[in-house]
Amino acid sequence: MTPFQFHFRGYPEFLAAAAKHAGRPDLAGPAGRVEALAALSVLCSQAVEADRDRAKAILQQAAEFRHQLKISFEAADAMLRAVATACGAECVLGAATDSTKNSSGKRSRRRKPSPDLTPHEAP
Repeated sequence: MTPFQFHFRGYPEFLAAAAKHAGRPDLAGPAGRVEALAALSVLCSQAVEADRDRAKAILQQAAEFRHQLKISFEAADAMLRAVATACGAECVLGAATDSTKNSSGKRSRRRKPSPDLTPHEAP
């Protein structure tokens, strides 16, 4: 018996809200097919149905999984930015670039992409 009343309907409403917030509601459908998100949703569903102690353990596992997803996202973002920079195609990414960099409009020589080694904040 669950000591709280919460009906977890799955991730679609969270996904739709996140896609809308990102300004890309069109990506809610494709993003919904990401298996990792579905797996995290299953853990959330299990936690809602479990007793308090088991729910805590499940949520700890889900939080660890979320952290892995965040690290994967940051690696994907750094990889795309490095390659886009090396190819002179930063505009393809659509995100604002560092405004402290001055561009002369000239195309720079291509360099080997390197990972962003800046420490990132944990969730």
